[in-house]
Amino acid sequence: MGAMLDRFGLTEAQFSFLNHLARRMPEGQSVTAIAAAVEVKQPAVSKMVTKFEGMGWARFEAMQNDARTKHVFLTQAGQAHLPDVQRALLPDYMAMMDGWRDEDIASLTAQLFRLVDWFDKNRL
Repeated sequence: MGAMLDRFGLTEAQFSFLNHLARRMPEGQSVTAIAAAVEVKQPAVSKMVTKFEGMGWARFEAMQNDARTKHVFLTQAGQAHLPDVQRALLPDYMAMMDGWRDEDIASLTAQLFRLVDWFDKNRL
């Protein structure tokens, strides 16, 4: 996976960050919450956001109720780029899903999001 991500200039942690942030659309999330979710330190998340801001994939935004608190948001460009990376990582995905009904794929996807949500809420 790491070698495939190199083609996109991403590490596994950065890819995990982008996926996590995509699931948190449109509300965004604090650096602290992202760090806990993707299991890296806060400075690493800040560095990722800075990198992705430069690429146009993410942005910081001060919260209206507390200007000291900033949330991170995935931009439209970031949202558009992520599926390209995901497709490159899963070249056999379509073959794996061959013969599955649309309803089966939708059900699997919903259950996977439910599982990921549980993991996000129950990290130690």
